[in-house]
Amino acid sequence: MLPGLYLQVDTRVFAVMLGISLLSALTFGIIPALQASRTSASENLKDGASSLAGGRRSRQLRKSLVAGQVALGMVLLVGFGLLLRSFLNVESSHIGYDPREVLTASIRLSPMHYTSLTDRGRLMEVAMERMRSMPGVQSVGIADSLPMQGAESTGLKIETPTSTHVDEIFFVSVSPEYFATLKVPMLSGRSFLEADGPGASLVAIVNQTFAKRYFPSANPVGYHIAFTDSSEIPREIVGVVSDFRQRNPEEDLRPMVYLPVFQTAPPQWSMAVRVRTANDVASLAMKIRDWIRPVDPQLDWQLASMELQIHDSESLTLRRPMIVLLASFGTLAIVLVVVGVFGVTAHSVAERTREIGIRMALGAARGEIAILVLRESLIVGSLGLAIGTLCAVVTTHVLPTEGIGWSGSGIFLYRVSRTDSLTYFAAAVLLTSIAMAASYFPSRRAAKVDPMVALRHE
Repeated sequence: MLPGLYLQVDTRVFAVMLGISLLSALTFGIIPALQASRTSASENLKDGASSLAGGRRSRQLRKSLVAGQVALGMVLLVGFGLLLRSFLNVESSHIGYDPREVLTASIRLSPMHYTSLTDRGRLMEVAMERMRSMPGVQSVGIADSLPMQGAESTGLKIETPTSTHVDEIFFVSVSPEYFATLKVPMLSGRSFLEADGPGASLVAIVNQTFAKRYFPSANPVGYHIAFTDSSEIPREIVGVVSDFRQRNPEEDLRPMVYLPVFQTAPPQWSMAVRVRTANDVASLAMKIRDWIRPVDPQLDWQLASMELQIHDSESLTLRRPMIVLLASFGTLAIVLVVVGVFGVTAHSVAERTREIGIRMALGAARGEIAILVLRESLIVGSLGLAIGTLCAVVTTHVLPTEGIGWSGSGIFLYRVSRTDSLTYFAAAVLLTSIAMAASYFPSRRAAKVDPMVALRHE
């Protein structure tokens, strides 16, 4: 089972697939039978002038089927190529922080324990101090929601130099070392301090997108924000931090507000632990659970790495099964193209053995015979590519090119257009090469035909 892909086959699905299979076999069995029954003797004799093995109609039908296989292959390969390039672009997108050499430990507190903000804050302090003292640890940051895990939203009243705005804004609670642990730079103001606790003045940090939207010509440091559904006093903005992705690697950047974790003490939180060197990652990962177990033996810590958080992000998890599925269909289409082109070309050579013998007896070179056979395959393949390209242009319009956003999930083309020339060119070159390779052996056999044997053929 692929991650993110859940399939269930029941009796209804099985019955439908069985019916389609039987109908396909019956349809493709009836068509040749009907053609054979409707062909008159005079037509057979006319077609027999060139070959007694098959008629012009049958040859055209076979060529049409091969062209259809090539067209189908073009559609599938273009779809696979566009989604693959999008996937690679997402993987290499700028996420705004450094996930290397960062381990994570997440926990959800039981509603029966640590119910007060003071108890949860004390637990955070003890766990963080425990991790700081671990050999190989460089810094430790805490957040109620790590990058790639999304964020909560709430209504905020925002004080600006000219007016007051009320908007739905995403927010995350973080510790003083959180931004330094992820290597996210502060653009202005300061980061949170250890003194920004429950009894201190309420403060907040905003991201660069927030500052650009609500303070386009001013520095937001010193202004205030307040929750619309709370009676707490307004929070002072004390810093502006650089943008980084919070839910998916390719998400559109949203205004974000960061709150001191010790002023909110959320019931679930995660530690981001940056180690000093890459050599410390493996050893620290093996010891981290035992090192923090004394904090509370009953707590169940979920351990991972920050790079795994990106790998398992919602966007990449949704894209992988679709790419694998299209790759499988594309591979099947390539196999059909190989079998179809090889079979039709070989059958055409067998039908035209006498014609080939006559051409060679009249002085045609072996290379000319091979080119004659290859040219026929190239014409059929080119027709299929032309049809497939048009179908691909129409079909790929079902793929969205804009992000789904944080309110939903989906797959869209990221930094690649539906008519990307490189993808279409690569698919066309691949299918053309495969068609020519499949025609090589029949054309080579045709070039080796003995004229005397060919003239006595049939």
